[in-house]
Amino acid sequence: MSIDQQSLLNVLERAQRPDRLGGLVKEALVLIETVLSKLGEESVAMSFNGGKDCTVLLHIYAAVLYARHTNSCQSTLLPKPDASIQIPSLPPTPTQSSPAQPPLTPSSSTSIEGPASTPPPRTGDVQTSLSHATHHLPSESSLPYAPIRSIYITAPNPFPELDEFVLDCTKKYKLDLYRFGGGMKSALEEWLNKGGKGCRSVLVGTRKGDPNDNVDILAPTDPSWPQFLRVHPILHWTYSDVWDFLLELKVPYCGLYDQGYTSLGSTTNTSPNPLLRNPCTPGGWDPAYKLKDASQERAGRH
Repeated sequence: MSIDQQSLLNVLERAQRPDRLGGLVKEALVLIETVLSKLGEESVAMSFNGGKDCTVLLHIYAAVLYARHTNSCQSTLLPKPDASIQIPSLPPTPTQSSPAQPPLTPSSSTSIEGPASTPPPRTGDVQTSLSHATHHLPSESSLPYAPIRSIYITAPNPFPELDEFVLDCTKKYKLDLYRFGGGMKSALEEWLNKGGKGCRSVLVGTRKGDPNDNVDILAPTDPSWPQFLRVHPILHWTYSDVWDFLLELKVPYCGLYDQGYTSLGSTTNTSPNPLLRNPCTPGGWDPAYKLKDASQERAGRH
């Protein structure tokens, strides 16, 4: 079943309110609309790993696409491109490799600690010639936009619940999703040469406070990596902003966050946040949105 179109309209309406969250949502909508206007929808993809930050970004991106492909929105709600936003040019193809920041900075669930095992085939997968990927096409959808080009690079030992959530979003949001195991760099190279061919930019859910968060809103990948423009629409959001958005707009998110997890990596390096231990609640843990000290978001990572 597709995501409720009213929930996407709610995002556009929320951006009109003159408070902090409204301003952040509007900024994200405008940035995405500007990139789409300048590069074209067919050149833009989404990095989606099922984490809370990426879920916020996916919902906002879907709202922009909905606004572009429906006649039911009031003109005052439609995000307008910002002519002052300059799209940086991509560097030339590298001739040699060198250490560099990975292009898809891990925000919550993607990990680059080591190679991931190849994701197992799942019922309904469309197998492709990509050696490390399964291809998930959306089922029939009522959403008016074309399938969202997207890539999911799994953690080395992914949580089954997270994996299921990502694949469920494939149906809900109409994702054309390539799901990779293996190293991030090789996965990107493979995807850009085949499933992501023609892609010039990727929306990434990096947020301040994440590892390697010292990036610009628009940043080309480093010369030693596969070349595309990284777009960071929620870079300046806080932990609280993310949960305010998800809860207020009733956006579906991975159920692990209701079990005490505040940051998701691999099953081998992630536990519920000890600050959320509460023996008085069913299951013994408070949900992630009850964490009071955002600086302890990754306290469950080890």
